[in-house]
Amino acid sequence: MKEEGIFWRGGAPGAKDKKNRLADDERFVAAIRDACETAGCRFQRFVSAQGPYGTWLAEIERDGQAQRVLWNGKDECMVLQIKLSQGGWDDAITIEVATHDELGFVAGVSDILMAEPEK
Repeated sequence: MKEEGIFWRGGAPGAKDKKNRLADDERFVAAIRDACETAGCRFQRFVSAQGPYGTWLAEIERDGQAQRVLWNGKDECMVLQIKLSQGGWDDAITIEVATHDELGFVAGVSDILMAEPEK
């Protein structure tokens, strides 16, 4: 899945047309960061899309490899993506999240980071 430059705006607090989105809450971002770090990953940054679906991603590094956990709000699934050496990203694991709130997303991040990608 390739992100379009116009779609991603960084999701910084104070962004235009923000509607009290969960992904813009500093406590939520901290909870996602903690879940990544608890799973043994080095948290790089968090980015939220300014679109209507609540899509966000957490960029991480694990075992020297760039990865990211993506919540695809449009398709309502969480995806572990692994950076490919030739560029782009591989969707290694896709899971459903039990609830679309902080507890559900944090549990989803933990679950997806503990799962083994299919070979």
